[in-house]
Amino acid sequence: MFGDLPEKQALAPVADVNPKLGQQVEVNYNLPQTSLQLAWPGVKRSAPDFYAAVLMNQILGGSPFTSHLWEEVREKRGLAYGVSSRLESDQHSNMLVVKTSTRADRAAETLDVIRQVIKELVDTGPTAAELEASKKYLNSAFAIDHLGSSSSISAALVGLQLDKRGIDYIQRRPSLIEQVTLDQVRAAAKKLLSAEPAIMGVGPRLADVP
Repeated sequence: MFGDLPEKQALAPVADVNPKLGQQVEVNYNLPQTSLQLAWPGVKRSAPDFYAAVLMNQILGGSPFTSHLWEEVREKRGLAYGVSSRLESDQHSNMLVVKTSTRADRAAETLDVIRQVIKELVDTGPTAAELEASKKYLNSAFAIDHLGSSSSISAALVGLQLDKRGIDYIQRRPSLIEQVTLDQVRAAAKKLLSAEPAIMGVGPRLADVP
């Protein structure tokens, strides 16, 4: 059955993704909620400013309960149960994604608030206190998030190998985070978030909602 299989693997080359930013796609479904996703450029894990981008994302929407998006979208306006941002750093594609779901009749408002939060972060950047709090959280939460069970430890070790971060990464990680400066985080915000994002909405068309 397997006699005709080649002795060695032959992987076809995969090109890096060139994201099509600056577009808005609406998937029209008659639903009570609209799901929104916004995508900006990301950063490679091997890039010198990777950890500055990680900390910037944490302040923007990576940290539940304390991020800019959480404060403006959920706490102040009650537009969504949850809102978050994350960095996707894959082998052939990198992006920063903001995601939330909200009432269909408030989707346009929610989108406007998200974009305003992004603009303010680009224009003024985070504070020194926000950066310090994010550093403490990322360093304190790593063991809980990634080393709390046999399966999570295995997944973390496989991830280290796939990303070629080295066997000593867990020991080096705190210093990589601590050495990031406020200016570097502000520069990461301008670099990634100044672009016009790609936006996808799934739900009633924004223009059709009163």
